[in-house]
Amino acid sequence: MTSINAIRFDHYSGAMVCDEQRGWNPENMIINSADKIKSVVPPDIMEATGLSAAYGNTGTSTIGDELKFNIKKRIRKEFDAQVEKTGKAPASVATIQKLAQWAFEAQTELKRTHINQTIQGRYGFSVNDFCRGFYKVDGKQIDIKDKEVITSIHDAITWKGRTGEMTSIFLNAGIIAGYEPESGFRIYTLSMIEHAYWPVQEIFLTDGSGRDMASVEMTNFSNRKTVPERRGAIHPVEGLFEMIHAVNTACRHDIGCEGYLNIMLFNGKKTNSERLIQINDDRAKLASEIVRCHDGRFIEKMKALELIDGLLYGGATWVEIEDRFWTASARPDDMFDYLRNYPDTPMPR
Repeated sequence: MTSINAIRFDHYSGAMVCDEQRGWNPENMIINSADKIKSVVPPDIMEATGLSAAYGNTGTSTIGDELKFNIKKRIRKEFDAQVEKTGKAPASVATIQKLAQWAFEAQTELKRTHINQTIQGRYGFSVNDFCRGFYKVDGKQIDIKDKEVITSIHDAITWKGRTGEMTSIFLNAGIIAGYEPESGFRIYTLSMIEHAYWPVQEIFLTDGSGRDMASVEMTNFSNRKTVPERRGAIHPVEGLFEMIHAVNTACRHDIGCEGYLNIMLFNGKKTNSERLIQINDDRAKLASEIVRCHDGRFIEKMKALELIDGLLYGGATWVEIEDRFWTASARPDDMFDYLRNYPDTPMPR
């Protein structure tokens, strides 16, 4: 289960945030290790071109991992081809729109490959053979005319009924976001179900099983902003604070959303190598707890924003922000109990 999210602050900057929980077997055993959002631009290409982008997937984690790998491989292929042609690194390898197109092509190819493998393993012939109407075994042509087989394959290819073993293939969607000097910071969404990709016109996008709660919180935030602000004047600290709040809400209410947050920060005004920063360690956990304690009314909003700013943007150490966090509350002991879900009153012994 998943909560993947992206937000655009202005022309130069934005962020992506996700949780890390997933179920990995038929019994839905829960583990907190899914790397749902990853950079898809190799460091040397980001350094050479200024392109920074990440892809987040909701659905089957292994499918998402394959997609991220294939997108990254496509970027490498295009970059190396230009280097081989001109003898030097190009100033630009792709816009974010072009990356979205490549991601969609990788998504389409992956879907075809997995469907074909399933059909091949079940019936002994490929989807191309099915479209031809026959396959050959030892040089002998065998027509595909069994009505039940034809119906079953049609259902698999089209995912009719939205059930069955094809669910793990079709039930995948993604967000690709990033900064490139020509187009600025952009967000695109992709879907295997709808077989399409398109740009996100709003300042944010939420997806995954946690979007029912996260989208409510982000919509409330967006509605408080004026049109000029929504078009590109969101304060990065405030915007990131609200997105962490939205993911916290999803983790609190949606089964399958939990674990440390993975926070991706984009800033096109930084040097090429620093345009994308990933935070998924103890700083991400502390940021989540800071926002949560503001929601619980243990610390004031301005103090929470200052802590988030120092921790995620200002370069302060975890120890420094941790100390400031506890001194910011007038009720640190109650805040400690709140963070660990202890009851308000002592349990009877």
